[in-house]
Amino acid sequence: MHHIYNTKGIILSSFGVGESNKFFNIFTKELGLIQATAQGVRKVTSKNRYGLQDFSVSNLSLVRGREIWRITNVAPKENLFFLFSKTYKQGLSVDFVVGIFRFLQQLIHGEEKNKELFDLISNFIVFLKKNKLELNDLKNLELITKIRILHNLGYFDDNKFSEFLQSNDFDKDLIKKMSSQQRQAEKEIIEAMEDIHL
Repeated sequence: MHHIYNTKGIILSSFGVGESNKFFNIFTKELGLIQATAQGVRKVTSKNRYGLQDFSVSNLSLVRGREIWRITNVAPKENLFFLFSKTYKQGLSVDFVVGIFRFLQQLIHGEEKNKELFDLISNFIVFLKKNKLELNDLKNLELITKIRILHNLGYFDDNKFSEFLQSNDFDKDLIKKMSSQQRQAEKEIIEAMEDIHL
């Protein structure tokens, strides 16, 4: 009998397979970044389809197949796309969330639990939910989050922007501090990505 793994996960991206199945990239709390499939999830009658939409946060039950994870049950918590589309005009914050998720997928390779990184992303989402930010502050939040992701994965020097790396928490004062360092932060992020050939 297959062991069932239960974990909280964020659906980063997905695509259809066959007539009714789907393939997912999911960042999970207990297993790291995984690839998984769900049978029949594209059918209107599927009870799991709402919790497996892109940018959904859900509690997932999974079993390990020969080559890939298989999703057996889903308990949806929230869909970030719909949440932020309603909160912000023109869905501004959606673009930033999608950007962070794509950034994550670029950098994480292989399955490996990383609770600190999952907490970082969770804190980013919670802060964005609790604070309606202007465009410049959204940009600052994105830069700080990217710097922290790079640092967590060992691609960013501790001495660079150390004041933004002291914790995984966010606050408005910290967001404002990034305003005077935006260009340098963007430059350092680009250089870090070039160093790892991304």
